[in-house]
Amino acid sequence: MAARLRARVQAQPLTRHGSFQASEDLLQLACRSKPWPAWLQAEMRSNWAGETGAVAIYRGAVSALPRLEAPAAWSCPERAAALRGFVEEHLAAEEAHLRAMEVLCPAEGERSLLPATSFGWALGYVSTAARGDHGMYVTTRAVESFVEEHYGDQIQRLERELRAQQRSPEEAYRALLGILRAACADEVAHKEDAAKRAHAGPTSFLAKVMDAVQFSVVYWGSRVGAAIAKRI
Repeated sequence: MAARLRARVQAQPLTRHGSFQASEDLLQLACRSKPWPAWLQAEMRSNWAGETGAVAIYRGAVSALPRLEAPAAWSCPERAAALRGFVEEHLAAEEAHLRAMEVLCPAEGERSLLPATSFGWALGYVSTAARGDHGMYVTTRAVESFVEEHYGDQIQRLERELRAQQRSPEEAYRALLGILRAACADEVAHKEDAAKRAHAGPTSFLAKVMDAVQFSVVYWGSRVGAAIAKRI
C-alpha cells in the first residue's frame, strides 16, 4: 500500500494548493540547505512520516465513505456530501505537502521507517466508519492540533537560528522555512475547518465524553508517533 501511495503522489506535478506553494525551483533551493543539523534531520524525517500518514488518513476516510452514503446506513445525504467534499479538499492539500516532502527527503535514510501509511489509513477508516462525519472531524481537529505545534516548534527554532546567523546558506534555509510556514498554515486551516464542523455535531453529554476521549487518543497518538519517527 505504501509503495502504491508514493507512486500516485510522485506521478502528480508539484502544484499550489491553499496557502501552500511548492514550485520545483523553490524545492531545489531548499534542498541546498543540506546537510541539515541533527535536530532538523530528525524533524524532517518526522515531517515526511506525518505527511505520509495524513494522506493515508484521508484515503482511509474515502474508503469508508460508501458505508455512510448507503441509504440504509446514512439518514442525511447532505452530511455525507459535505464530508466527501471536506475529505477530498483536505486530501488534495496533504498530497501537495507530501509531494514537497518527497523532494526534500528523497533518500531512504531521510525517511522514517514508521508504517505511517498503515496507521493513517486505519485511523481515517475507523474514525469515519465508527462515528460518521463527526468522527472524522474530531480526528482531523486532533491531528492538526498536534501538527500545528509540531511545525510551529520547528519554525520558531529555525527562525532563531537564522537570526543568530547559525545557518547557511541563508537563502536555502529561508526557502525551507517558507515551505514549513506554508504547510503549517494549511494545517491550521484544516484544524479550524474541522473544529467548526465538529462544533455543529452532537451535543449530548455522552457525545462530548466520546469526543474528548477520541481527541485525546488521536492527539497523543500523533505526538508519540512523531517522536518515534524522529528516531527511526
